[in-house]
Amino acid sequence: MKGAKAHLKAIEGGLSGLPPVPDTIPADMVDEWQAVVSEMVERKILATTGLGIVETYIIARWTVRECQKALAEHGPLTKTAHGMLKPNPAAAILNKSTESVARLGAELGLTPAARSKQGFQNGGGKGKDGAPPDLQV
Repeated sequence: MKGAKAHLKAIEGGLSGLPPVPDTIPADMVDEWQAVVSEMVERKILATTGLGIVETYIIARWTVRECQKALAEHGPLTKTAHGMLKPNPAAAILNKSTESVARLGAELGLTPAARSKQGFQNGGGKGKDGAPPDLQV
């Protein structure tokens, strides 16, 4: 569904410390969880109520990686029990998960385009060569 994008801004009551990693986050995605929530906490846009969305985003990212592995191992086509070729189910799951990652990443302000919108500005002025001060040039 298309519509206006959410404008995130610092929220009153936002988390000031890193929340614990939920048990549902796969072990190889813990660093990703910590990176996302620490950035959101730093920008003061994460509240306890938003943790479920972050969790869903991280699980979707993990699903994308797992589907990419399955496609690399088995290819885009697989054989049925009768030897007929059919699309690898991982391709459909990859497509849905990629859409979720893109949508949730934008909603959470994790993409450059989302950060450029009102509410994501860090207000820190320009750094070297006109770049944002936190950008390494």
